[in-house]
Amino acid sequence: MNLKTLFAVTALSLMTATAIAADDKKADKAPKEDKVELKAKVDADVKAAIEAAGTANTAAKKAGFEWYWDDATASEHLDAAIKAANDGKKDDAMKIAKAVEIAGTQGLEQAEKAKNAGPVAAPEAKS
Repeated sequence: MNLKTLFAVTALSLMTATAIAADDKKADKAPKEDKVELKAKVDADVKAAIEAAGTANTAAKKAGFEWYWDDATASEHLDAAIKAANDGKKDDAMKIAKAVEIAGTQGLEQAEKAKNAGPVAAPEAKS
């Protein structure tokens, strides 16, 4: 390898490392969203539905089976339910909260089934 090639490779490596470091700094400075809080004025039925959904989703997330749909996690959908409830959109909040609760419950069921998952076609292959 001649000196020009060595210099070019070194310069390219340095530029790449600098670009990666700059992207990391941008990611660190990105504003973090605050957790959405449910306001006290929210209807009791909506509050109960959101709390049930949160409990189910937290359990599924802890088990490693939080669901993802419509380009958002169940936690993000739950935040949308809280925002809807805070804005007085009771029907929307209830609908979203129910979907999150179902996803959490089914995520837990999926986690339980995954514990015993294995091939069905060759039961003699199990050890």
